[in-house]
Amino acid sequence: MKLSRVAEVLSDYARAEMYALSSIRKLSDVHLIWGPIHARTAYGIGAKDFSLYRLASTPKKSWSDYLINEPLKAKYAAITSKEARQIADDKSRFFEHCHAHGIRTIPILALVTKQPSNGGIIPHLNSAAELARVLVPGQYFFKPSNGSHGKGTFSLRVEGTTFHWAGNSGSIDEFFAYCQSALEFTRALIVQPKMFNHQVIRNITQAKGLSTVRICTVRKGGEIKVIGSCLRIIVGDSETDNFTHGSSGNLVGAIDSDTGELIGVRASRSRTWPKMTDVLAHPRTGKTIVGVQLPYWREVVELVTKAHHSIESLYTVGWDVAITDDGPVIVEANWRYDIDILQVAYKKGYRQGIAENLVV
Repeated sequence: MKLSRVAEVLSDYARAEMYALSSIRKLSDVHLIWGPIHARTAYGIGAKDFSLYRLASTPKKSWSDYLINEPLKAKYAAITSKEARQIADDKSRFFEHCHAHGIRTIPILALVTKQPSNGGIIPHLNSAAELARVLVPGQYFFKPSNGSHGKGTFSLRVEGTTFHWAGNSGSIDEFFAYCQSALEFTRALIVQPKMFNHQVIRNITQAKGLSTVRICTVRKGGEIKVIGSCLRIIVGDSETDNFTHGSSGNLVGAIDSDTGELIGVRASRSRTWPKMTDVLAHPRTGKTIVGVQLPYWREVVELVTKAHHSIESLYTVGWDVAITDDGPVIVEANWRYDIDILQVAYKKGYRQGIAENLVV
């Protein structure tokens, strides 16, 4: 292990230990003195996750209920067929799959890429002139074909012959040059219409970006079951809703998966270290979040259930769903999704829920 990594680990454990010590209130809390080390050696829970899950404020007997992302993803990989993984991983292929099965998803208008067309339904564009024919005046969203966690994404607004993107303005040739530079890091840029949240969600966030639902399903026998769902809530001018352990500044809201009601919201008080706290209202807009009923919830559940049934040998999925004024649309399917966001949102571990439902 590199010296810099050793220093980082020691720093993390020092911060976790400070949090643990500050949580001691009575004699029965004395076990917290060695809490972060015990969580790591007994359950594989690292220093940052110890703070993320607020384990110092959680009964010790419940610590073992918390799952760690990477070992769980290894289990997902072992039970998911290569074909199913490829459909979910390849954004273009997933769109074509949804198109063929009548599943509502955000359209892919084109791919900006140097690669030749593969004969599918998505046009491949490799010149400014070809791109100009697709980008009529309006708003668009671009993302790398191999991207995740919102990295490399940007919005575009076309007004006449002027293009506005990522703090820039220019001609189609200048914009195409920007896209070409982005292709150094991905094989293609996906071009989609920019989506907007349902008015109920916009009233809360008043944000430019799209706040999406993460709804996780499992296949148990011949049935699809929802095991948890949450709303990633944008704060400020961010284009993406990623929670990223609270470091993004965004919020995560637990959803009653039966009704679609927001039953609790959490945020981190720090961007550099997870210091989770409960939130009742949006910090930017002041709008109350807890108790809000998400629109089209029955349709959300029906949509992901239909999508999950359509991909055989896919046993669990974290679906990203956008709720718009016209109803829900699937943004992406994630077969190796992180479990931490559900554990943060619901303030509980998911070991039992996974063990009971993820049966192959």
